Amino acid sequence: MASESTHGSCLCGGVRYTVTGALRNVLQCHCIRCQKTTGNFMAASGALERNITVGPSDMLRWFSPVDDPNVAYAFCSGCGSSLFWRVVDQGDADPHWSICAGTLDDATGLVTEAIWFSDHAAAHTPLDPHIEQIVSTEV
Repeated sequence: MASESTHGSCLCGGVRYTVTGALRNVLQCHCIRCQKTTGNFMAASGALERNITVGPSDMLRWFSPVDDPNVAYAFCSGCGSSLFWRVVDQGDADPHWSICAGTLDDATGLVTEAIWFSDHAAAHTPLDPHIEQIVSTEV
């Protein structure tokens, strides 16, 4: 796991963020929703919400799908870059956000530790057989 202070941004730079503290290693999610949101699959690190500072920017937008209003995806309203994913109501848990790994300025030290919804992966996306694969019924 990486630690200390990590920075990231969208493609146009309209949304910038800083993460203090530990980042979770990367999880790939190949569910249909992540494929539609990102254009392929989501490769996401993550951090505690309290350790993420966004801005200043008025370009960050959150979207919750009609069929599941308890999840939300964040993107830049300027360039459309996917940035974050979170569960809206995390109950008593310490809230955390998933962070699209490609938006990190430096992801040194992070590795992909699991592939979720591997049974939904697109035919054009080969999966690394050395990384744990979790099918949709196990997630």
